[in-house]
Amino acid sequence: MLSRPDAAYSSNVADTIVSVLPKSHLQESNNSFKPLYKFYRHLPYEEFDDLCYEPESKLETETLLDPIFPGGYKKLHPDDLSIANYPITAEYIESFGKFINASKSRISVGSLSQCAATFEEITLRSVPGLRIYPGILTPDVQRQLLVNVIEEYLPQETHLTNLHPSYILPQPFQLFGLPPGTIIPPSDTALAAATPTTLGALQERKLRWVTLGGQYNWTTKKYPTFEPHTREFPDFPISLSTLLKGASAIFKDGINPEASIVNFYSDGDILSPHQDIAELSSADLVSVNLGCEAIFFCGLAKDKMPLQLRVRSGDIVIMGGESRFAWHGIGRVWDKTAPDYLAGFDYYEHVENGKIPANVASGRKQYGQWMLSKRINLNVRQMLDT
Repeated sequence: MLSRPDAAYSSNVADTIVSVLPKSHLQESNNSFKPLYKFYRHLPYEEFDDLCYEPESKLETETLLDPIFPGGYKKLHPDDLSIANYPITAEYIESFGKFINASKSRISVGSLSQCAATFEEITLRSVPGLRIYPGILTPDVQRQLLVNVIEEYLPQETHLTNLHPSYILPQPFQLFGLPPGTIIPPSDTALAAATPTTLGALQERKLRWVTLGGQYNWTTKKYPTFEPHTREFPDFPISLSTLLKGASAIFKDGINPEASIVNFYSDGDILSPHQDIAELSSADLVSVNLGCEAIFFCGLAKDKMPLQLRVRSGDIVIMGGESRFAWHGIGRVWDKTAPDYLAGFDYYEHVENGKIPANVASGRKQYGQWMLSKRINLNVRQMLDT
């Protein structure tokens, strides 16, 4: 759960760390996350890429891990990293197909059996319970998930966004259902200084998050209710639940998906260090990554240097065991790093239209271009202890 208001995001790479981190963090002399945010704030992607191959033995990079090229991390921490390989089973491949079939707007796919024969599981002694699965989601699954976020999860009336308190959104809310210049008026409850905006501005940076299932209250930092099948705890999307439950080879302890924060990041955005403690359950947190690359921080204590993990589109990171309540955050997002199979895909031609309105189908022409500068993270959790 995000333990800070939406303002904790940096909307400009030039913003100082003071503007994006709560003062309580800055006043702690033993906050080991703080110098990392400063380090990555202006770091060009090319330098970041080089450091991932050859991390330097210094404060800012000594815990930097690229799961695709872990050699540099192993050199600095030879006894910390473990990598296990597991076979991709026919049942797991079938679960991808079930996810696509459970989606309301299905993409046309190739042969799902052509995915890799094995997948990797990376674990670390320094962060017990953290499990990293690089590239576990196939391109078809990632594209379908993107379509679902835009056309299935965002439009649902009970799925609130950071925009709802400030604007009168078109209903159902289709992010690409109208021309970008469409005026979005402020809501009656918005601040007096609120002014109209455009749909294009919502697409570019103003849309920050949407909540699925249990509707976390960003002001009280709590869930308003733990009573399922209510307006504030609506049923979790079937398609996303199908995907997560089907990946039983990964979720060893199992998870009943009941809530998710879907974050939308742009270039330079960060997420300040926090813990997810609002749920009644201590079941694993599941983090699914789409789009542009980012650096993810995760550590058991704020006064110790956290793991710095490079995350790419298709990666899944699971926080379980001791890492379930670890401090974690995002130190930087780099635009133009989304894979071509996601950003260069023709969603208009390859999605089965069915009964989708013409304006929604036409809006699909913008999805790929939009993903060039976006990172979407679906952080899924179980709310109840049953």
